[in-house]
Amino acid sequence: MMRGIIYTRVSSDEQVKGTSLEFQEDLCKKYCQDKGIEIVSVFKEEGESAKDLSLNNRKKFLEALEFCRKNKDKVQAFVVLRVDRFARNADDHFAIRKILATYGTTLHSVTEPIGNEPVAKLLETFLAGIAEFDNAIRKQRCSDGMLARINQGIYPWKPPIGYRCLQNKKHGEKKTQPDPPHEEIFPIIQRGLKEFAQGLHSQSELARKLDEWGLKDLTGKKTPPQLVSRLVTNYLKFYAGIITNPWTEKDVEGLHKPMITKNEMYQILMILSGKKRVVAKYNKYNPDFPLRRTVLCGACGRALTGSAPRGGMGGRYNYYHCKNKTCAEFGKSIKKADLEREFIEYLARITPNGEFLSALKEVAIDVWQAKGQRFEMEVEKWNKKIEILEAKKKRIYEMREDGSYTKEEFMERKDEVENEITATRISVNEARIEQFDLEGTVIYATKFIKDLGRQWFDLVSHLQPKFQKLVFPDGIPYERKKGFGTAKLGVIYELNQHFADENSHLVDLGGIEPPSVQCECTVLPLYYRPMFT
Repeated sequence: MMRGIIYTRVSSDEQVKGTSLEFQEDLCKKYCQDKGIEIVSVFKEEGESAKDLSLNNRKKFLEALEFCRKNKDKVQAFVVLRVDRFARNADDHFAIRKILATYGTTLHSVTEPIGNEPVAKLLETFLAGIAEFDNAIRKQRCSDGMLARINQGIYPWKPPIGYRCLQNKKHGEKKTQPDPPHEEIFPIIQRGLKEFAQGLHSQSELARKLDEWGLKDLTGKKTPPQLVSRLVTNYLKFYAGIITNPWTEKDVEGLHKPMITKNEMYQILMILSGKKRVVAKYNKYNPDFPLRRTVLCGACGRALTGSAPRGGMGGRYNYYHCKNKTCAEFGKSIKKADLEREFIEYLARITPNGEFLSALKEVAIDVWQAKGQRFEMEVEKWNKKIEILEAKKKRIYEMREDGSYTKEEFMERKDEVENEITATRISVNEARIEQFDLEGTVIYATKFIKDLGRQWFDLVSHLQPKFQKLVFPDGIPYERKKGFGTAKLGVIYELNQHFADENSHLVDLGGIEPPSVQCECTVLPLYYRPMFT
């Protein structure tokens, strides 16, 4: 029987606290069982981040290599879940693979077709390159087209039954519009879901009803109960007009036409759980009234709400108003357009000026550069260690030449130092992968807040409340005919006010520069992180 070892790795402590390591190990063990590989050892790299500039972040990997070397020709398989768990740099990947080959050990990937066949070798080269490429664009994933479409309310995948797929990918086009309803199937699925929400059918009965209403004739096959199960579980949120971001688990209001109301969605969930139906929770966010819950009544301090009563001609007119019945302002409406125009004007008044932004940018960059110098010093120390190891390797060869080492002793010492050199180089490469251009980020962020009113107006509607919370963490009072009152501002904007009032320099302000290189820079996260979530 072939003998092998398993190597698992995660890149952060947080993943260790979850199930990532156990998940990798379970899949690797199942792979070994299916392939008839006897597992002789498992090496777990538990939560050592690639950002950690310590040789310990590849300690278990080095132990795994040493295990293969000391058991040369006795360990035939080195099993990983994916090649990016093995190395995140193509050169490192093939360097290690070559070392393993000298020990009679072959790399196995549970999820990818790699091996010694020509096609498999080509695929392995491709996968190793993809792993490296994936890390090179890790910092830009938030701007990925698919994530951007989700945030816009567009479902980036093939829509579920009831909606037409426009085949954008097939035509070489990007998906820029929501999926339209299928003219014939949509009303059938809609009717079924609405009646299911009323408790009129079981899932098996609903499958028969859908066919009675014409679904079987349209699809050309009988509707299985499994399809109904997917309708009321996997696709339920989509049918209620919601798209779930699979990376953050956050819900986004979709632009597609919903089949059912959110109330009906909650009723279906209650039926599936065996509980009584309950009324859906009131949605706190309303894109028609982005300032509700941010703007406070100047008389009583309660958050304003919004409504859209019908006019005499049948049209709807949007207003903000106080909902506190005991307040003197109760029932006195404020036109939506007027309040939001005044809000934009107020934002313009508190927007940081160019002098403050320039000083803020300089401080943030100075702090990062100081931290980056430490980073480079550590990398330089590592490179010096590699130089020492290379010199040691050279001496080993010289001692073999003058007869101080036997052939066996020479191979033992040479392989040991080469493994240490390789592990150190991987750590250096991964450290450089994690570095990014903070200066460019700061410049972009300062440009972003130069015109707060315009940025608020241009933001996607579901991000506007986050923006408002950032600028006015406790809300902002408003009185009719008087306008906005004094409000507590976010940290950056308070610093701006202090900067303007005292005519002081940012460098002298406490709390800006972190006390040590181990702390994250506190300037940036205060104002730009939420804008990109």
